[in-house]
Amino acid sequence: MLRSHRRKAVLATAALMATTALLTSCQGDSDGDKKSSGSGSSTSQSDAKSTSGDGGSGGAEADGAGAQTGSDSGGTSGGQNGKGDKGVSGTWFGTVSYLAPGKYTVSDMKDTEQAFFTSTDTNIQGAGKICGDAEGQAATPCSEKQLEAAAKKGVSATVKIENGTAVSIFEDHSNTGGGDVDPGTGKPTGTHSGELGYLAPGTYSLREMDGSKIKFHSNTATTINGDGWICGEPGGQLADCTEGQLEAAAKKGGVRVVVELANGGAVTIDEEHN
Repeated sequence: MLRSHRRKAVLATAALMATTALLTSCQGDSDGDKKSSGSGSSTSQSDAKSTSGDGGSGGAEADGAGAQTGSDSGGTSGGQNGKGDKGVSGTWFGTVSYLAPGKYTVSDMKDTEQAFFTSTDTNIQGAGKICGDAEGQAATPCSEKQLEAAAKKGVSATVKIENGTAVSIFEDHSNTGGGDVDPGTGKPTGTHSGELGYLAPGTYSLREMDGSKIKFHSNTATTINGDGWICGEPGGQLADCTEGQLEAAAKKGGVRVVVELANGGAVTIDEEHN
């Protein structure tokens, strides 16, 4: 009887130990799963952060590209607006040279070249080199083709420009050796360019490029155009000036003008681009 009880006690103890071992094993597996799960979650979070970081960087790059594109677009727009600006205005006396069909340059007294365009409305007048007779007293209307041919060789002329386009191109009479003096009256005629000087009310002098001087008169019908020295704004539209403004400028000196004369009288006085 006692041996039977001992056997039962041993069996009970063995069963209890087996149960305990089983429970311990299950708990270890459960903890391992939790750890594994936690590690996986951590890895997923790390991946998510990495992805988010890449996305943030990509977003910043996209924003940067957008800003750059905007800047490029603005720059292009500005350039186009710049090209749309109005051209120069003024009167130039010098050598007209050919650049391209409908485009020329004229050099001023400082040998600075100013580019300009011609149009179907440009008034082209010749005095022997562009077209016409060098010994003639009146300028001759010329064609664009005749101007182009003469400009390829170089021709001295007075060019009046408005907004980058020539309004008129008058060949210099003295450039051809004719038209300086009216044979009937002996008074200067034609187009002359030089430094303006004051002699007396309504009477002025013009010192030309070769150093020679001519005397001429103004009258109430004389058209006087200023470009900043006689009157008006430099580089702007030619302004209508008064006799008083012309006289004041001539007394100061240093003003270059282009004068169209007829029998010693000024028909037009255009302030040259100084």
